Amino acid sequence: MAELITHALDRISSTALNSVAPISLAELAALAPEISERIPDLPQLSNDFPEARQARMSRAVEQLLEASVARQPTILMVDDIQWADNASAQVLHYLARHAAQRPLLVIYAYRDEAIDNDERFAQLIESLHRDTLARRIPLARMSSAETEEIIKVMGNPKLNPSQLAQRLHRETDGNPFFLMSILHALSAGETPLETHKTITTELLPEALRAAVRVRLAHVPKGIRPILDTAAVLGRRFDFDTLLAVSHEPEEQLFDAIDVLVKRRLLREEPEGGVYDFNHDKLREVVYRDIGGARRRLLHRTVAQSLEQLSEGSGDERNAQLAEHYERAQVWSKALHYLVLAGEHSQRLFSLRDALSWLDRAVLLAEAQPESLDPQQQLSLYEKRGIVRAQAGQTQGAVEDIRRVIETLRAQGEMEKTRDALIQLGMAYRRADHYEEATTCLYEALAISMHDKRHTADTLYHLGTVAWSTGKNDQAIEFHQQAVDICERMGFTDLIAVQAYHGRGEAHFANAEPAAAIACYTRSLALAREIGDKGYESENLMMIGHACIGTRGLGDYPRAIECLDKALEIAQAVDLQWHFGPTLLGIDHARACTGHYGEAWQGMQKTLHWLEELKQTRYQLIAYDCIGHLLLDLGLNEQLIAQLEGGVALSRATGIEYWRAAIDTHLAVARSRLGQVIDIATLQLTLDQTRHRSERYMMVRCLEGLAEITLRTGDTSHCRIYTDELLTLAQQNELHEIEAIARHWRGEAMLAENDFAAAQAELEHAAALVTKIGRIRLQWDIHKALARLALAQGQSNAAKAHTTHAQDLLEKIRLGLGTSGMIMNLT
Repeated sequence: MAELITHALDRISSTALNSVAPISLAELAALAPEISERIPDLPQLSNDFPEARQARMSRAVEQLLEASVARQPTILMVDDIQWADNASAQVLHYLARHAAQRPLLVIYAYRDEAIDNDERFAQLIESLHRDTLARRIPLARMSSAETEEIIKVMGNPKLNPSQLAQRLHRETDGNPFFLMSILHALSAGETPLETHKTITTELLPEALRAAVRVRLAHVPKGIRPILDTAAVLGRRFDFDTLLAVSHEPEEQLFDAIDVLVKRRLLREEPEGGVYDFNHDKLREVVYRDIGGARRRLLHRTVAQSLEQLSEGSGDERNAQLAEHYERAQVWSKALHYLVLAGEHSQRLFSLRDALSWLDRAVLLAEAQPESLDPQQQLSLYEKRGIVRAQAGQTQGAVEDIRRVIETLRAQGEMEKTRDALIQLGMAYRRADHYEEATTCLYEALAISMHDKRHTADTLYHLGTVAWSTGKNDQAIEFHQQAVDICERMGFTDLIAVQAYHGRGEAHFANAEPAAAIACYTRSLALAREIGDKGYESENLMMIGHACIGTRGLGDYPRAIECLDKALEIAQAVDLQWHFGPTLLGIDHARACTGHYGEAWQGMQKTLHWLEELKQTRYQLIAYDCIGHLLLDLGLNEQLIAQLEGGVALSRATGIEYWRAAIDTHLAVARSRLGQVIDIATLQLTLDQTRHRSERYMMVRCLEGLAEITLRTGDTSHCRIYTDELLTLAQQNELHEIEAIARHWRGEAMLAENDFAAAQAELEHAAALVTKIGRIRLQWDIHKALARLALAQGQSNAAKAHTTHAQDLLEKIRLGLGTSGMIMNLT
């Protein structure tokens, strides 16, 4: 991946480079530091969920390539992709998937044998075939005629093409490497031609190794140690490193390398000063022929030289040093660099690579227990446990962190035990195993009781878990306790920021937006005092959500202003975890104010991104926003098709987060299509939200039940639901919810021919919703007022309301823009 970025940088102008998003350039600069030299003052990268960073890196590489070619027809060819690490492989897959969207031909070359030997690489090839428009073009083995042509091109009078071609083709089966290796040996006179009379296909691999060894035997004795050292360095190496390791005089090393290149044992890469073996099998033969004791010594010498050459640098250094020290059997050093390599891969969001390094470290530490002291061993398990949790390997994470907890308890390290328990609880929460998370956090709370700061911290985490599982009544209690401690102790640090933010979330979930905003505002002020951009962005985001009318104040200008500010901060400091809910909030507000096309495209894009990151809870929020939008446009069949995917996701993961709203959307859509709805099931959902103090879900259930019962002609139950909805709305300044309640009350009264009462309710609703700016709700209410006027024989009033409704319908149509969506409203 680094080479791909470097090649793109070589051809891109400064103007084009400046067109790439700064946060993308910052990500790329982690692999190509010259970007920072060309464009200084790039934003700092923050720690983030690895899945989010992987997605950002892929997009950053795509943006760089697109800027470098200015959308001109382009061919991107990457050779030897079997050598790509996990992070690079994901970037290659991303580029292939998006190639069809621009004038780009992507060509990836690889060696077939890698598929059988590397499961990760085999999966990459399979996914390229499955997920892209890829066409596989196998390079066939050479024919007898092609073999003869190669012999002719070599122009060696000792080799008769007509006599030799068929024989070599039969003996090598047309394999180019086998063929060329033997031809070079024959051409140089290093292997007599007659010795190949007895070669058979079965013996070819050993014969080839023998041929390589014959070639190696003709290397001057003074040069062979340099070739051995190069083989220990690895498949690819640079002159300066070889010079430092071999301790040869520079001029003599140049001469030796020149000899090895001319003998086709090594090849110099185009940029100069960097070399590679002519084939990896060549290096393998050289490496295996080095004696064991000498090989270990060479690895130690290489490692020591690399430490001096690259002291203080990162990138591949730790992985190389770990490899060399392990092969040199310097176990303590090997473990040190294995851990550093794992931490580096973790920062590069390549969790598979990180686990590979840390697994090796654990195995080595268990095989060589004297290499680490007990605390270092404990730290190693803790590091692997964290990475396992991030990678979704919950069972492995639990095993590692439990081992840490048991050891710390045995040592009487109660504070560290508490921290590990919180860490374990968060690992469970990340995996959406909330019961286990709660158990761990309760254990941590029991240890924390004498320490008010840690007690408040643990209570915040407990409240967050409770809120995530829909137990908002418990979340309210936990978060209030945390806030009380902070106020009593005068805390103004991160503990207080979290406590007030958590209390705001509990208020918001209980449909108390004004109280929620007060808590978010306090948390926001504290976050700004301590310079915490994460909580500054998140508090602004949640104030924005609390202003949206579907479960908040109904102040859309303020909602969009806060959400835009939150997104600006998140993008500036790379808070990927905040992008999803912030973008969904912005698009939901856009849809509610009539910008349906833009909102639809944004929601679909965000949902797809969240699916790639496997952020289940945020995906369910996306389904809720999509449900509101499709119901507004009367696209009931499309809603059912899409939201059933949300229900399936919820069932598959066991996450009930946001299900009440999604189930209600589905029930309303089916009711509008004339399907029979199980009112009892929806009523049970309402009772659950009421019991759990999830009133932001409760208002959606009441609204849905009011519409469904009215559609069945049950005006009595419709008014019961709207009465409760109205009371709740008036108590908590839910202005749009109040308008909705009055709309359905008015509709029920109209159905009962109580025209005066219906008039009062609908006019009140119209005044509220006009001030709020909720386009679709205005249309519903004016349609109802037109029917009411007709029922009372007021034709002029009916005509006025109908005209107003038609104007609103035209606004909705215009709001679809170029999205291609077609509303189903009449």
